[in-house]
Amino acid sequence: MDRNAFIKYGNENLLTTNAARQITDQTTSAFQQSVKNGYLKPAFEFRDSERHVIRLYFRDEVEAYKASMNEWQSARKKHT
Repeated sequence: MDRNAFIKYGNENLLTTNAARQITDQTTSAFQQSVKNGYLKPAFEFRDSERHVIRLYFRDEVEAYKASMNEWQSARKKHT
């Protein structure tokens, strides 16, 4: 894949943590818990500094997780 194709692919298919969190409509701690529990897995991760890690997520996986969250919430509301 050439550089321009890679950049195009990244812009269309990868999300930062903040962008992924906005799609899932979660707080930072809730999003971190989703990652910790394995519901969302970073597609790419690298350490920017000793304390800062940059993670990128696949857009389709984040959107699928959001759809699952909506289903879980709907099912839970039906049982209350």
